[in-house]
Amino acid sequence: MQWHDRAQIDYSDLFMRLYVSYNAWYRGVTGLQSDYDAIKHMQERFVIWDDYIHGCVMEPLRSVMQQITILTALRPLKSSLRTWCGVVSGPDDWQGLILYWYTVRCTLFHGDIVIGHAHEDTQIKLAYESLNIFMTEIVTRMKRSFDAADYDRLRQLQAPDISDKAGESQQQDDRQQLYEKYITSPDLWDVDMIRA
Repeated sequence: MQWHDRAQIDYSDLFMRLYVSYNAWYRGVTGLQSDYDAIKHMQERFVIWDDYIHGCVMEPLRSVMQQITILTALRPLKSSLRTWCGVVSGPDDWQGLILYWYTVRCTLFHGDIVIGHAHEDTQIKLAYESLNIFMTEIVTRMKRSFDAADYDRLRQLQAPDISDKAGESQQQDDRQQLYEKYITSPDLWDVDMIRA
């Protein structure tokens, strides 16, 4: 029995790790340090969600959203957010999903959720599955914003060319431009606001 228990997937740990990547991304997108303010801002970023509603992206999310809808209808989440009733109202309620992720994160982080109870375990599992689908789409889009030619050129610039001292300054300039493009590219951060 002990080996069986050890073999179970710890969705709480996976969800928290995934939420850290989501948190880093949405802070980069919004430029806001307050999670509450950043979450409100994320609810205004609709393009990727419009594509989702029209079936263009994140198809597997729909079935997970249906499960979240049923789960929260049966037992709404207790949320510290006064503006949310704790219910995801349907598979297209992406704004409710964003609040669902945040609420599950808060309950896990503050120890307000009991691991090992079927209902709470299901909440965490569905939060992980839905956020994983979303972040996979975001990361895929981010990778596309810095194209293969950029990667190849950056790789070339990483290998120092000892024979070309005169071109060293130009190589440093090229390297810096590629770094800046990678770090500050609006395409990189605003991938959720670009049509699929």
